[in-house]
Amino acid sequence: MNGFIQYLSDIWTFNMTLAALVALPAGVIQGYAGFGGALVSVPFFAILFGPVYGFAMVLVVMFLIQATLSPKAFAHADWKEITPLAGANAITLSLGILFLVSADPTFIKKGMAIFVLAITLFMMSGWKYTGTKRTQVGVATGAVAGGITGGFGVPAFPLSALYFHTSQSATPTIRANVLIALICNLIVGIVGLAIQGIYDQTLVVRTLLVAPIFIGGAFIGQYLFSVAPVEWFRRVTYCILILSSVTLLLA
Repeated sequence: MNGFIQYLSDIWTFNMTLAALVALPAGVIQGYAGFGGALVSVPFFAILFGPVYGFAMVLVVMFLIQATLSPKAFAHADWKEITPLAGANAITLSLGILFLVSADPTFIKKGMAIFVLAITLFMMSGWKYTGTKRTQVGVATGAVAGGITGGFGVPAFPLSALYFHTSQSATPTIRANVLIALICNLIVGIVGLAIQGIYDQTLVVRTLLVAPIFIGGAFIGQYLFSVAPVEWFRRVTYCILILSSVTLLLA
């Protein structure tokens, strides 16, 4: 018994406490918007655990969250919209991971900060694609998002989510497409990192310990979706993203 307590004490360091404090608001954002929680948490986790380990932890946590949010989404999903984007994303994400695990961690953290800031500014611009070439744009969006995600550990899925939100589909279908495409993205990322041997015992245990906090935040976010003004929530999220990217850039 004493050995188990000592093991948990070694696992739950001060950095884990800080990670738990990040996990709750990140989970709220994920539950409210259906995406964005990983983009908020990864920069902080990269500072606490290193870019590869931080990214690996967030992927598993996000998968567990999506597993609780996505079952009902399958009935509304439009696979003709999802497949081109998810397929291209899977290819570039897998190739990007090969670079991520071999590159200098300091270089990755600086690149991660720049990409988080760039994606945030892009979302703040409010730009939307209004053309009709959905398949080609879906492939391009998935490829770019996958490359950024795999190569620098930056969850670039908000780019994909913005693509889905420009469709003419009903709101339940759009939300389902976002959720299902993200699940596909997470599975590819987790498998790719597992093949590279990133998921050791310590990483897995730490991930499972922090996951319930993320998931609790996600349920809070789902509740807030029905009561909190979208514009207010969006502004708070943007502020957190800018703060996280600047913090990582200066770290």
